[in-house]
Amino acid sequence: MRRVMLGKTGLMVSRLGLGTDVRHDDGAVSVEQETEVMLRAWGLGINFIDTDRWYKTYPSLAAALPHMERSRLVLATKTYEKTFEGALGDVQHTLDTLKTAYIDLFLLHAVDSIEEYSARAAALEALHEAQTRGWIRHIGLSTHAVGVMRVMAGHPEIEAILVALNLAGKSMRHTGSRQEMEQAVKGSYEAGQGVYVMKPFARGRLFEDENKDRPLTPEQARLGLAYLCGLPYIHSVIPGMRTVQQVEQNVAIVEELEQDHCRPLSCGTTDDG
Repeated sequence: MRRVMLGKTGLMVSRLGLGTDVRHDDGAVSVEQETEVMLRAWGLGINFIDTDRWYKTYPSLAAALPHMERSRLVLATKTYEKTFEGALGDVQHTLDTLKTAYIDLFLLHAVDSIEEYSARAAALEALHEAQTRGWIRHIGLSTHAVGVMRVMAGHPEIEAILVALNLAGKSMRHTGSRQEMEQAVKGSYEAGQGVYVMKPFARGRLFEDENKDRPLTPEQARLGLAYLCGLPYIHSVIPGMRTVQQVEQNVAIVEELEQDHCRPLSCGTTDDG
């Protein structure tokens, strides 16, 4: 699995990452199943895991971490908090629960308006404090909004952005078109920020809204990944994957796409895994 540098962070991430918003609370995936998924992903060369305290996947990740080489793993997580104390508490909770000394990338989560970004000022200050303490390495945010993506391009405090983008232009909360989001993403990439993509399958709704939270067919998954793999200003794509079979399928698709037509990104590529 090819790895590329996530913007200017120095973090080397696999082109396909592992999203972990897989709805543990509805019984769809057990802790043990998700741990198995994480370990299979790691074994196939995925070294980039994106998570969140409220995804309820920390227990699975804590079980998987002892079987991974921490220095080569890139962990990203998030906070919804707006206060200094709340955000710093989320960082501390993450370190304690995962039993890790640091988090590679910590995001302000779901910043979908400029007003929301302003409301997170104290939380951003807390992330800077955590960075000073050595608890986190890099700071970013996630967004579903075209306008936020545009404004944050080159923002000196935001090193990486997790953005909603997919072939159907869904999951962007009616903030603009797919083409507008592509241009906003390109602006962040060209400014040197890390850019990685969530909702590549629109939670199963990529082609049919009635398919929400259900897996796509292999051909549908290939179409969705081919679109994103073909954009030269995205570093990694992180679909949520509930089963080992989905991991194996998506890894095979991305590796085939890389061989067929995806060019290595300009900064620091390597083949590993």
